Amino acid sequence: MRRMLMGALLWAVCCLVGLPAIGAAAPQIITASGVYIMGENDSPKIAKDAARQEAMRSATEKAGVYVESYSRSQNMELSADDVKIISGAVLKVMQEKAEPTLTAGVWKYTVTLTCEVDTDKIDLKNLLENRNKLEKLQQERDALKKQNEELLAKYKQAKGQEKKKIGTELENQYSLQDVFDRCARYIQQGEQRRAIAELDKVIADSKVTDSPLAYAYYLRGRAYYERNLDNQALDDFSAAESTPHNDKIYPVWRTYYYQGLIYSDRAQWEMAYGKLARAWDASGHQDRDIEAAMLRAKRHAYPPAQEETRRKQPPQRSSREMDWEKVVSDVLIGIIKDQVGKQTIYR
Repeated sequence: MRRMLMGALLWAVCCLVGLPAIGAAAPQIITASGVYIMGENDSPKIAKDAARQEAMRSATEKAGVYVESYSRSQNMELSADDVKIISGAVLKVMQEKAEPTLTAGVWKYTVTLTCEVDTDKIDLKNLLENRNKLEKLQQERDALKKQNEELLAKYKQAKGQEKKKIGTELENQYSLQDVFDRCARYIQQGEQRRAIAELDKVIADSKVTDSPLAYAYYLRGRAYYERNLDNQALDDFSAAESTPHNDKIYPVWRTYYYQGLIYSDRAQWEMAYGKLARAWDASGHQDRDIEAAMLRAKRHAYPPAQEETRRKQPPQRSSREMDWEKVVSDVLIGIIKDQVGKQTIYR
């Protein structure tokens, strides 16, 4: 009897070991598609990339449904912006399939993405605590996508050589945006090493120059910054600054913000204030996080008493600037001395 009970108990334990943990939810699998109908002389690569971008937008929206549902199960209410930011951070593309089809003489590209949202790996509290970092990266990702959409609209309307020129630009931009978007997502997800490895390849590619290269340096610097490798981050931020770029295309100006944060951590307040002031100007005086960091650095760099002393000090003249007040004074003194000398002689 005892052996039977022990055997039954052992069987039950084996069954329990083979079962998944109670309460563990299986990852949610999302399938989303994007379609691009090709016009005359449209590039197949551009068609595929445009369809992929549309599929990614759809997948992010679907992920938002799961994130919102999960947050409610955790007794947390998220705003629409929070849902979007977190969805972009936790969505992982597992598989991609591109399929061109010809219907009634018209080619179209369909890209289907299979993605995963693992709610068991979502740390909402940690994500919300790092909301500002996630939001800034999401804003950059959205801005790059918007630029591509605007360029795609021009491409659809263009003809001849203009279409060819815009097409070349769009192909390059789509290709790099895919890498940049993926690396930004890695940084959001805390996978900085993967981001650095991908960006190493972009930076080593001699065909990548100017603004895209500057942005690659900036993004890699961000990844180093998140890993607390400040010296490497500063090197990359300096490289981004010195690489010719257009901030209207890629927000390379954000290097000033992270340089300022690093100098603040090192208590190098004057340098921090200088960088953060530049970031504040470049942001159009819109980013409150930059403003707060700048004002903090300014208080440390120039305490109120020191600031008051600086204001009371007369303005410093450069060595090349003529001090006319002193010149006139010296001339008058010379004239007076000359007159006094003459009067003494006459007496």
